[in-house]
Amino acid sequence: MKVLVVIPARYDSSRFPGKALADLGGKPLVVRVIEKATDMKTADHIVVATDDQRILDAVNAHGFPCEMTRDHATGTDRIGEVASRHDADIILNLQGDEPLLDPAVADSLVEVMVDNPTVDLATCAHAFDHENQWQDPNTVKVLIDQNDEALYFSRAMVPGSFPEATGKKTAGFQHALRHVGIYAFRREALDRFLSLESTPLEKAEGLEQLRALENGMSIKVLKIDQAPIGVDTPADLELVRELWRD
Repeated sequence: MKVLVVIPARYDSSRFPGKALADLGGKPLVVRVIEKATDMKTADHIVVATDDQRILDAVNAHGFPCEMTRDHATGTDRIGEVASRHDADIILNLQGDEPLLDPAVADSLVEVMVDNPTVDLATCAHAFDHENQWQDPNTVKVLIDQNDEALYFSRAMVPGSFPEATGKKTAGFQHALRHVGIYAFRREALDRFLSLESTPLEKAEGLEQLRALENGMSIKVLKIDQAPIGVDTPADLELVRELWRD
C-alpha cells in the first residue's frame, strides 16, 4: 500500500504567527518536522502543504518537497487538496508543529491501517498523567470501546463520575485517554470525510473528527506511551528548544 505523508503548515497561526518558520537549532520548525518524518519506514512520499510562499521557499531551500494549496478552513481540507494530486492508499496527517514526534509512532499508525482493512481512519492517544490534564478544556479527551475504536471526543471532562449512582469514587480521567492529533486516512475515507457537511457535535466541541463519528465512520485509536511537546505558543518553543539541545 502506498503511503503519503502530508504536513500542513500555515503562517498565520492564531496563537503564534509565523511559528512554522521559527528557528529550532538553526533550521525552521517545519523543516525539523519533515526531517524527522524522513526516518519513517512506511512512507513512500512526504510533503509539506502550505498556502504561504515564505514557507514553501524555506522548505525547498532545505531540499524538501512543499506544495502550495488554496486557502482552507482546516488542515484536513489542505491535506485533501494535496492528496488529490498523488497516488496513495493511506494518507498520514502529521502536525507541522511537533518536531519531537517519534517516527516509529507514525509507522505504527500506518501499520494499524494495514492490519485493520475495515477501519476508515486511525489516530493516537495516551493515558493521562494526572487529573489536572483531564480538567483542561484545551486538552482533547477520547473514549474508546473494547476494540480500541473511538466512541467520542470531547474538550469536556468525560466520562463523568457519579459516585452516588455507582457507589464508587473512581475519577473519570482514569477511563479517558488524551488525544494526540495525528491521523491516518484511507483514501476513500478522506474523500468521503471532505464531502460531508459539518455536523452538530463537531460544531459544539470544535473537533472535526466528530464529523466522522457522526456519519458512522470508524476511528481506530492506537495507544502510545506519551506524546511529545507540540509548539502552540512561544513558551512551548522554548521548552522544545531545551529538549532539542539535550
